[in-house]
Amino acid sequence: MDDKPDPSTKSLRHRRPKRNRRWASLLELYEAGDYLVVPLNSTFELRDEAWHMHNCIGRNYPTWCKEGFIRIFSIRDLDGRRLATASIYFDFKSNRWRIEQCKGHANVEVCWQNGEPSDLLFVVEDIIRLYQKTFDATGRDAP
Repeated sequence: MDDKPDPSTKSLRHRRPKRNRRWASLLELYEAGDYLVVPLNSTFELRDEAWHMHNCIGRNYPTWCKEGFIRIFSIRDLDGRRLATASIYFDFKSNRWRIEQCKGHANVEVCWQNGEPSDLLFVVEDIIRLYQKTFDATGRDAP
């Protein structure tokens, strides 16, 4: 008789529930013209964004967000429909927040269209401006 456990049930038995790690954003939800900027402040929020936008924002980004040098924002229309996911990162050399990327559904480029900047690029630049301003007001050297 074989006393070894069935491997198909072992993985289910030892699976832990996913943790919902949280971190703080220096910006709250706000309206930027015809857009809604939503800071994503937990692993659950990142996974939800990744599922809706069909992107990888829910994979490595939670760790980077928790460490403080990346922040993620969902850019939506005023009815709440998701249009883009933007990430900003802290550049330690210049002590400035910078745009990492801004992508639409399935990682489609949405900030530049036909070689011209779209409204979404200006929204991301607004996020950077406000985040840097709020960061500078804290008096910290780094996140």
